[in-house]
Order: sequence, then C-alpha cells, then structure tokens
Amino acid sequence: MKIRRVIYIGGAFLLVMVKFAFDVIGKNIDIGGVGFQILRELLAIAIFVLIFLTLEGERGRRALNPIRTVGFLLLALAGVLVAALILTSMPAGGFDAKELGLIPLDYPTLFIASLLSLIIGIFAVVVLRALRDLILHIRKKGTRRTLLAWIVVLLAATASTVMLKPLDVGVLTTVLGILTIIAGIANSFRLHWIVYLTKREKVYGLVYGFFLFLGFIGLNVLLSQGFLAGRSLLYYSHPAQEFAQLTFYCANIYFGMAFVSTLFHIPTADAFERKRSEVTSLSSLGKLVTQVLDFNELVDTVTTMTMQVCEAKSCWLEIIRAPEEGTRGGEQVQTLPEVAGSGPPYHVQVVALKNITRGEIEDLVPVTRKSLRDAVMVERKPLLVDDCASDPRFKGTATKLPGSIVVVPLLSHVGLIGVLYATKETAYGFVKDDLDLISAFADQASVAIENSNLIKKSIERERLLKEIMVAQEMQKKLLPQSVPQSDVLQIDAVSTPAFEVGGDYYDFMELEGDRLGIIVGDVSGKGVSAAFYMSEVKGIFQALGRMYTSPREFMISANAALAGSIDKHSFVSLIYGIVDLATGSLVISRAGHCPMLYVSGNSVAYIRPTGMGLGLTTGELFGNAMEEHTLTLREGDVCLFYTDGVTEARHDGDEFGYDRLLALVQRIRHKSASEIKNEVLQTVQNFTGNQPTHDDLTLVVLKWLGSRPEDRERTSIGDTKNE
Repeated sequence: MKIRRVIYIGGAFLLVMVKFAFDVIGKNIDIGGVGFQILRELLAIAIFVLIFLTLEGERGRRALNPIRTVGFLLLALAGVLVAALILTSMPAGGFDAKELGLIPLDYPTLFIASLLSLIIGIFAVVVLRALRDLILHIRKKGTRRTLLAWIVVLLAATASTVMLKPLDVGVLTTVLGILTIIAGIANSFRLHWIVYLTKREKVYGLVYGFFLFLGFIGLNVLLSQGFLAGRSLLYYSHPAQEFAQLTFYCANIYFGMAFVSTLFHIPTADAFERKRSEVTSLSSLGKLVTQVLDFNELVDTVTTMTMQVCEAKSCWLEIIRAPEEGTRGGEQVQTLPEVAGSGPPYHVQVVALKNITRGEIEDLVPVTRKSLRDAVMVERKPLLVDDCASDPRFKGTATKLPGSIVVVPLLSHVGLIGVLYATKETAYGFVKDDLDLISAFADQASVAIENSNLIKKSIERERLLKEIMVAQEMQKKLLPQSVPQSDVLQIDAVSTPAFEVGGDYYDFMELEGDRLGIIVGDVSGKGVSAAFYMSEVKGIFQALGRMYTSPREFMISANAALAGSIDKHSFVSLIYGIVDLATGSLVISRAGHCPMLYVSGNSVAYIRPTGMGLGLTTGELFGNAMEEHTLTLREGDVCLFYTDGVTEARHDGDEFGYDRLLALVQRIRHKSASEIKNEVLQTVQNFTGNQPTHDDLTLVVLKWLGSRPEDRERTSIGDTKNE
C-alpha cells in the first residue's frame, strides 16, 4: 500500500511538472489546435485522479467521526481561503482574453494560476470525499443510489467541458450543472449522523456548519470569473474549474442544511443522551449478567443503575421464595401471608437496597396489610404511584412518604420471583420511559436470579454427565475392540452413537468348523434405555451364539430370551450371518433389520430374508416369520451390514436412502474393506453437511478375498497331476 501511494504521488508530481511545461510553452508559442487543448485538459484530469487515489488509500484505517471530519474540513477551507487571498494579492499581470481563451500576461501569473489551481483542486477532491463519507455514514436504503447519481452527473458535467475553451459556455454543460445541483440538494437531506451526536458534539456541529456555509459562499465568490482565483482555475483546466465549482456549490447546500438540522436537534439532545445512557446501562448490565456469577454483585448493580439512570432517590430489590425453597444461611426474611390469586405464603427477602433502610421498607410495604407488593403479585404488571400521599395503601405509614414510586415485578418462566422498587421525592416524578427502563432492569435481574439457579442445576448436571461418560466408556468396551483377522476375508466396522450412549450393536464370534458369526443390531429409541437393551442383546449373543449353527434358530431363541424383559413399546432389530471361511458360504437371517447390501462383480442387490423384530411377539408367529438366505461368496464380493443411521441420514428433509448407498458401494467395490467403510462414512457426513447425527450409526464391511493361499496351492498341484 505504501509503494502504491508513492507511485501515485510521484506520478501526480511528474504530471504537474509536465503540465506546467506545456503552459510555459503555450505562453511563448501559439501552438493552438484542439489536440493541444485536449492534452492539457487530460493532464489536469490525470493529476487530480492520482491525488484522489492517494487520499483514498487512507480510507478505512479508522472509523469515521463526523464532527472531526467537519472540523477538519473547516480548517482546510480556512487554509484555502487564506492561500487564495495571499496568492491573488501578489503582484501579477493577470490574463488577457482572446478568442474565448485566457493567456497569462507574465510568468508570475502563470505560476500563481498553477499553484492556486492545484490547491483548490486538491481541496475539491477532499470535499468530495468528505461529503461522500458523511452521506454514507449510517446510511439507509437508497442512500448509495442517490449519492452515485450525484457523482455521475458531477463527473458528466466535468467531462463535458473538455472540448470547451476557458470562456466558452456549453448548453450541455449548463444542463448537467443544473442536474448536479438538484442531485446535491437531494443528498443534502442525508444527515442521519447528526441524530447520533452528543449535545456537546451538536453544539460544535452547529458552529462548524455555520462557518462552513459562509466559507463556501466566499470560496464560490472567489472562483467566479470576476476574480483572479476564478480565472486562474479556468485557465489551468476548464474541467477542474467545473468540478470544483459544482462540488463547492453542493457542499454549500449540504452544510447549510446541516446547520439547520443541527439547530432543530439541539433541544432534543438531552433526551437522546439519556436514551443512549439507558442503552449503555442495559448493555453493561447484560454483559454483567453473563460474565459475573456473584449474585450479590449483580443485584447491587441493578439497583445502582436504576438509581443513576432514572435519577431516583432510593431503590431496593426483593426476592420472593416459596417456603419449600428454603433460605440461605443468615438471611433475614419476612413471611408474606397468602394473597388472593398469588397462591400459598411466601418468604420475602430484601437482597439489595440503596439510600433506604430495611425498617423504612417494612413500613412502606408491610406484610400485615394490603400493600403495593400485593397488587403487583396479583396483576404481574408494573405499578406506578404518581402521588404517594394521596394513595390509601400508604395510610398509617410512619415513615416519611416519597413523592412517587415505581414497583416492577421480576418474572421468569416459573412465575414471580421478586420485585424491584424505585422512589422519587417529588410527586409525578416518573415518566413512561422511566417505567420502561426499570422494567428492563427488572428483566435483567430476573435473568441474574435464573442464572444463579441454573448454576446450582449445572453442578448437578455435571455430576450426571460424568456418570453418563462412565456409561459411555463401558458401552464402548461392550463392542469388539478389534475385528477378526483372516486370509480370505477383510473385515472393518464402526459404531457411532447419536448421544453419549446408544442402542446400536455389532459383534463377531468364532464358531466351530472354521466359521465366523457376524451380528448387527439396533434397539428402538436412543439414549440410556436403548443402551441397557443393547447390553442385554450382547449377553444373549455371547450365551446362545455357539449353541446354534443356524442364524434362524439363534433368532428364535434370542427372541424368547428377550421377550420377558423388554418393554412392550420397544423392540430390537437384528441381522445375523454365519460365513464359512473354507467354502465362502454365507447364511443370513434378518429380524426386522435393514437388508444386507451384497455386491458381486457388476451385480448389486439387497438381501432381504423375511423376519420381524425381537420382542414384538413370541411363539410360532415369530418362528414362522423368520427365514434364512444362503449365498456363496466369490473373490472380490462385498457384504455391507448397517443400521438405519446410514440410510436415514437427513439433509433438509431428504434422506440418504438405499439407492445412494447401493450406487456408492458399487462404485467403490474394488477398494479394501477399511477404505469402503471410511468412504461410506465420509459420504454420509458430507450429505448431512457434517451436522450432528440424529440416530445411532453402525457399519460392518466384509470383503471376500477368495480361498486361502495353501488351498489355492493344493488346487494347482492337483490340476497338474491330473494333466
């Protein structure tokens, strides 16, 4: 960025020197011609464009401060006026008008014209940037469009003078100039930044706006053709003169409107500052509620801010607790009798008070007779008493009565938890804004009290969470810690619960006759209850798995064992397969579970033997519903066992589904079991957008490699002997 600015500044300086050389040549030699004139104007335009780019590099380094911007502009305007007066008062021959052109009579005039034009042109660029920043500050819909329209017609009016001689007046230029002034008037109403100034800043803004208005009037007079400054800028560059003049006209209008607007905003400055103070207080209190866990500090802050912002004489905060909640050690409480509509008796505790004693509080809102507290507890709405002396509820009060009082309930999702009071010495001392603000502080106090209760509950929750984490670790140990290793079969598996614990289950068991049992199950529901049933299923599998050589017979026995203990609203889906590692025979049975995905060569299918979930029914009905399916695995075949956490993974209501799973596994069937598992998981995660899963997910991948090496060697030797 620094290198770019150096390039811009260096380029502008070089072009200034070239432009000055052209002007010196033009003074001594009558070159004439349209080409020479256009070249002079383009050089001037390039100079001010580079200056604009140089200044634009400073934009965005710090937040805009409107008053500082206006103050800087006033100082710059004063400097330009002083420089213009000094330069134009120096001895010089002036200009000679010839054929609508201007010719400097001597070199001092040429030098003064160049220097003065550069000063005014740079200032015009500064004014344009300042107006843009002020107009766009706190913008509304359409602000940028209105500003862009003004800049476009301004530049169009400037460009229309490129072909004109200094004293020539074009119709197009006049029309575009009028449009520029109209657009400038439209932008002069973009004064939203004035509203957000403090009273002190508005006073400064009023003074700055007034002097800027007068200063731009003076500058526009100096730039008229009757003065040397105007003729100098016109000689230096007609487009620069048009640009500066129109920019200063629009600035004149803008700061005139700013002066008038600020004048009307000053009477409301006090109210605005109070509103800003209220917002700041609420923001500070909100941060305190979330960051500070000390209950006493929170309620003390609420009462302090209430007094300060509302200018109250005294303030106090009561907490109302049901008797069964108990009280803290050392608390002084009053017992509030039953109030019509408020339920059983309550304990009342003053937790924070400012500029009032507990005795005075007990006298103002006693528990022995109907008081303001009773009315607030019944109506659950803020209460304002404008004149306490005339209110019958204060009759018989020995304490000196306040002039007016506000009573606001503290409400939470459980009901009324406290009351906030504020008093003033004068009657009718509170306005509606005070009532709204105190209500807002009461809401913050409610949050503080709720936080205090939540902290207690969070401690209990943390204890329960630790127990859940222990259960999670125990459940992980129930799943296989490693997969079986075989020369003819690749296996990989994974199980991910939706919550801390889940109801998905998978396991392996080595059986007699060089066979391997693979089981995958899913308990209906999720969480702790599903995890308990999952552990029971594992016990059944470990106990009965070696007793039955048929998956169907195992399912029937497992259902009988589980039916007596499972809840009637729950069930378990299982798929159980036994693979013969010597022959490649795979026998599977399915109890209401997701079908097995089987890929063999270019064919792919879901294997769906009939069956119903364990625990739904018993006896012959269950046995008759169960089927077995037998298939022979060939080299490269892939079998996928999974739970519905795979196929029912969702994204914007769309499920991953069986078709996507089938197409995916068919495409990656040539990969290893581990690679297939990882790619399926990654694809499902990408489909859901890496959002938390809503169901347990389990995946077991089998890939048949073929016969063992020694079996293949025996087969090869046998074939040779036969030959």
